[in-house]
Amino acid sequence: MTRARLTGMAVPLVICMALGLAGSSAALPGVRPAAAARHAPRAQRITAKLGCTQLFGSFGVGRWPPACWRPYGSRSPFNTPIPSDARVSPESDAIVSYFATHHWAFSPDRHGNFTIDDRGSRPVYWSNRNDPVVTVRCTGSYSCEHNMRVHVPPGARPEQQSDAHMTIIDQALGREYDFWRASGPEHGVITVSAGNSIPIGAGIGTGIGAVGEAANLGLVGGLIRGAELMRGRIDHALVTTVACVQARDVWPASGHGDALCPGGGSGPHFGSLLQLAMSKTQIAATHAPFWQRAVMTAMARYGVYVVDTNAPGDTELSLISEDDLSFTAFGYPGPLSRFVGAMGGDGSVAGVPIPVSRLRVIMPCVPRRTC
Repeated sequence: MTRARLTGMAVPLVICMALGLAGSSAALPGVRPAAAARHAPRAQRITAKLGCTQLFGSFGVGRWPPACWRPYGSRSPFNTPIPSDARVSPESDAIVSYFATHHWAFSPDRHGNFTIDDRGSRPVYWSNRNDPVVTVRCTGSYSCEHNMRVHVPPGARPEQQSDAHMTIIDQALGREYDFWRASGPEHGVITVSAGNSIPIGAGIGTGIGAVGEAANLGLVGGLIRGAELMRGRIDHALVTTVACVQARDVWPASGHGDALCPGGGSGPHFGSLLQLAMSKTQIAATHAPFWQRAVMTAMARYGVYVVDTNAPGDTELSLISEDDLSFTAFGYPGPLSRFVGAMGGDGSVAGVPIPVSRLRVIMPCVPRRTC
């Protein structure tokens, strides 16, 4: 549970829509699961061939970012591939052993299979200059940027869970506003327990320096989106919550851990970069469905950052995804729920177990490009 810290597309839109790569079209309504699985490799080949010029500045309600979009610039830790000769943390064996000893697993069902639910947990809203200007009022003693005034699309509201995360991206200003324990706009005011803004744009920003989550990273960084799952490709690092952390954070996180592992246990740090040490051939040999192979491939190529902690007693390694509220708040269908339905799921869709034993922890200097 989060505790904030004290401190343009070159692919024509018609192709993206036909393949289910953009916005609310991502779930291929009416396509059976087997057919959707057959379409995914074709979508991936066409997108890779034509490229993806990100039209940042044109996104909005009903004009969602395409599946190939990713936030921040190429030097962001979220967008930095892990090289084959990456330096491994001297703590790696101890941290992975801690996972295994305490039975941590990636979003498991009762059989231990990896699952994706149909809700998500972090809503993201795209504002424009015609949206109402809302004043942000800070409460409590957590980090908060005072005197913020933000354009907020009518209907936008925070995550419907206790953390009440909410992100507003103002493309005209090139700022990402991240909030924790936010209220919905009322009488021109949003109250938040923590919040600030960081740079974002077409090839701009790193995702470092936000205060809306415990690791002090941008809330849109690492989110799994429904459009990406249907596309069968994710071109950025992922983010996860964990049961507990060590007291000291590592780059790109900043500050000190909360929900500390009992007895000074060798759990991860906020900011730890976990890599799934498996090749494409090994991932394919798991017989995971196409969408899970996309997740596992991203874990192998870019890794997974530890950014937050769970409620007490929850040992799940929970990969974080975009909340369908980003769409349903405006009357549009949610891509995650449509994806799960297209895959034949009811509330969630399951794949195969992700082997925690195949994780390793990468030195922070690797994504920082200092070693």
